[in-house]
Amino acid sequence: MTPTPGQPTSDSALPQPRTVVIVGAGFSGAVTAVQLLRQAHTPLRVILVNESGRMARGLAYGTQSAAHVLNVPAGNMSALDDVPDDFLRYCRWSDPQVQPGSFVPRRLYGAYLDALLSAAEVRGDAQTGLLRVVGRVVSILPPAGASGRAQVLLSSGDPLQADAVVLAFGHFPPLDPVRGLLADLPAGACINDPWRAGALAAVRPDDDVLLIGAGLTAVDVALALQRQGHAGQLLSISRRGLAPQSHRRSGVVPSAVDGAALAQAMGSTLRSAVRGLRQATAERMARGEDWRDVVGALRAHTPALWQRWSTADRARFLRHVRPHWEVLRHRCAPEAFDAFTALVGAGRLQLMAARLRAVQPCAGGLDLELAPRAGQATLRRRVQVVINCTGPSADLNRSGSPLIAGLLAQGLLVPDALGLGLAVDPAYKVVGRHGQALPWLHYIGPLLKARDWEATAVPELRSHAMRLSSVLLAGG
Repeated sequence: MTPTPGQPTSDSALPQPRTVVIVGAGFSGAVTAVQLLRQAHTPLRVILVNESGRMARGLAYGTQSAAHVLNVPAGNMSALDDVPDDFLRYCRWSDPQVQPGSFVPRRLYGAYLDALLSAAEVRGDAQTGLLRVVGRVVSILPPAGASGRAQVLLSSGDPLQADAVVLAFGHFPPLDPVRGLLADLPAGACINDPWRAGALAAVRPDDDVLLIGAGLTAVDVALALQRQGHAGQLLSISRRGLAPQSHRRSGVVPSAVDGAALAQAMGSTLRSAVRGLRQATAERMARGEDWRDVVGALRAHTPALWQRWSTADRARFLRHVRPHWEVLRHRCAPEAFDAFTALVGAGRLQLMAARLRAVQPCAGGLDLELAPRAGQATLRRRVQVVINCTGPSADLNRSGSPLIAGLLAQGLLVPDALGLGLAVDPAYKVVGRHGQALPWLHYIGPLLKARDWEATAVPELRSHAMRLSSVLLAGG
């Protein structure tokens, strides 16, 4: 029966909304949900599932410490690819003095993501909206037949029906670099996950500490220990002993670099890429320009470069070039850089190119055997605490997640050959065991690194979220 004007339409006459279930509510999951709701032009139900009740935060932005600042200036941190100054405007509501080059607290960014998600949520109606579900996903069942729907099963036993499922998990907890050397360590002697709430509280003010790793996590940990009154010695070891680099100082105007032309000149092999990048950087620096401009110009073209390389060249990059690239590409805020450098200058922190060969408990703490780079004689040091600063893992086979283990066993996920993430096609569809893209299962998050290499920072992930949303809304 055709309803008369003004007469309510029965539920049975309304089109059933398409349902997208997103597993994971950190940056990638939350921003994908926001973009789906912003772009939806037909009925759509978005279900955002997270084991923790704190959605739109994730590990990176869940901190409540004002001392933990973003490693990227506020002007580059919009979560919306189509509104590039969105985060800057949010910051200026509470502090008009924030500039595009300001480095603001991470907790402020977490609040911003939460506000974005809430705003998208309240814009919904009876046919398009967001459902937040706090729960643990234990398994995902594929659709039964071409017209079926996938089932997302929760630990509570409740199933969620989905036309499309988006996996939005991030990195996994750090792999323990010490347990393989010694099974039994004194309680508190090894902190494997320094981001765990209260993890550093066990470090006493006079403890000598080994930091395994020298990147941004080591910077955060060293400065966090300093703020809590730590006065012992810090030793930071890494493969190359490279010090973190700083973002440019505010007020410095970047020079223009044609990233497309540079990427083209870098050719299709690792050798030609390294040679071309070195040459371009040297030429710029000889003119008094900043090397950061060259690195920044390549960001949009890094996926194409990565995809041109053979698997052997990618493996060589990981073994030989990656440490050098990452200290240039992943930089810290100038204030954090200055504080870290001051610790080194004061003799409180030593950077060393070495690896941990052995560790043995002793009466005074832990006796370490260190193998320096370039064949130097083995060194022995004594510390009271070892802190793993190597950063999170991307190894699907050692994720520690029963869900991921189950998806691997089902053949729904396939790790990439280099342990960087999983196989995903250009439309974000997960590639299964038999090499075919699964039309109902998608992935977004930092494990896109396997496909694109450049896939861990906000500017890239927000673009992925927008493109994935377009794919999903088109029925992909």
